[in-house]
Amino acid sequence: MDIINRLDTAALHQQYLETGYVIIRDLLREEVAEAAYEALENRVSWELHYREMNTGRVGVIDPEHLEGLTQREIKRLVPPMATLKDNDFSFAYCRYTIPSKLENTPPDTQILTVIYRYFNSLEYLRLMSEITGDDSGCEVSTWASRYDRNHHLSVHMDESPGQERIAAHVLGLSKKWKQDWGGNFAFCDDEGKPNLVIPPQFNTLVMFKVPRLHLVTQVESFAGDSRYSLFGWYKGKQEYFSS
Repeated sequence: MDIINRLDTAALHQQYLETGYVIIRDLLREEVAEAAYEALENRVSWELHYREMNTGRVGVIDPEHLEGLTQREIKRLVPPMATLKDNDFSFAYCRYTIPSKLENTPPDTQILTVIYRYFNSLEYLRLMSEITGDDSGCEVSTWASRYDRNHHLSVHMDESPGQERIAAHVLGLSKKWKQDWGGNFAFCDDEGKPNLVIPPQFNTLVMFKVPRLHLVTQVESFAGDSRYSLFGWYKGKQEYFSS
């Protein structure tokens, strides 16, 4: 199965050198992107992950318990969105850990594992090397995320020295998103204010050099759908992927 469309890596590398990021539209083949979206919207069992300001407490609500919570109960778990001035970090979003082996994957979500495995193929790692100019990467870690009403990811740098992150790798898979619903990816200035906003777009990869200040703005309480993505990092240390 062909997974991605052809990339002009020379042009992407030049853009990456000049700006520190690239935006690649229509990364996946159309049928692959559609199958991934269908799995994310209808087949995945999601966990809720959140981190509180001030306490730093990280909570995880498993799929069984999450399904039993009311919207009011879920909203109580979502922390306020931290700012750079708070010198703190907060988040709330749903996450799915994609198995790296097909035999460990439910049949109706196997397309996500197929994509994850391709992201860690020699072919794709070579493409990442050509775009970033860094050939030390040996893994593209990948999880699925779903942002619902009030969810957010406050401003941060993505630094994790022990993981040897080279570039963040975020593939948007939202089809019905409206810009006024929030949930926008944004690069930030030195004060943590968004200075380049990228709305959720279907089958669009945003990849940027780490570290860099960025955030996901809070999803508005009137949003009519969920914001989906596959996210992770092109890394110099293999930790999560098992062939």
